[in-house]
Amino acid sequence: MSFIDLKYLTSSEAKEAAMNQSAVGLIPIGAFEQHGPHLPLGTDSIMVEVLASEVAARCSEPIIVTPTLMAGLSSHHLDFPGTVSLEPATLGSELASYINALSNMGLTRVCLLSFHGGNFNFIGEYADNCNINRPNIQVEAYNDFHRFLHVMFEAGVEAGLILAPTDSHAGALETSLILHVLGKKRVRPFEMVNGYTAGDPGWMEIMQAKGVSAISPSGVFGNPFGASPEAGEAILNALVEEVVIWMKETFSLKTTS
Repeated sequence: MSFIDLKYLTSSEAKEAAMNQSAVGLIPIGAFEQHGPHLPLGTDSIMVEVLASEVAARCSEPIIVTPTLMAGLSSHHLDFPGTVSLEPATLGSELASYINALSNMGLTRVCLLSFHGGNFNFIGEYADNCNINRPNIQVEAYNDFHRFLHVMFEAGVEAGLILAPTDSHAGALETSLILHVLGKKRVRPFEMVNGYTAGDPGWMEIMQAKGVSAISPSGVFGNPFGASPEAGEAILNALVEEVVIWMKETFSLKTTS
């Protein structure tokens, strides 16, 4: 069994699982932030947990997946109620504690995986610093958000979605994913939700400086209209394949078909 869910193990079972020298620890890092008027606050955390489990199941070596870190770096969403944003130092301390726990179990390789775009740069820099300051453990982060979004976008188009070039937050891509993973009961009506689609020069910089609400009053980038669970399944499969290939190359892993 390649997917090992750490939260369900006993202490002695965790030690035994880590004795396999090919095992890799995986820390899913989410976010707790607004996703428009139609998607749950926990969307990114829900999706990274699903992604981590699917990736682990595709590997031949044991992948020991920790509990998901439920909040991340979401300061640009704080104008919207319910959003939780950690300070970078706080997220770094959380990661250090989880990495210490995995290291104390006996693991020497750790993967950091996020679904929230605001975490990607941070976890990449954090992993680089770990590899300088902790040479006894290999810490790697999937931190290419542009590639991650491109994979989602291409899979969505292939699945029949009509996407605005700005579709990156609570638009048809993420709405399709949540429809697939959680079903319609967890998604509020979205057919009339209007997000930001213009893609004017500098819009990302304005959003980062002034917050999401300065660009999109609804909190949505793209439009969710046309989202479907079938498209969500295709997008998830594409992301799983992308991360599996990256893990295989990064940690020299084998993968199952």
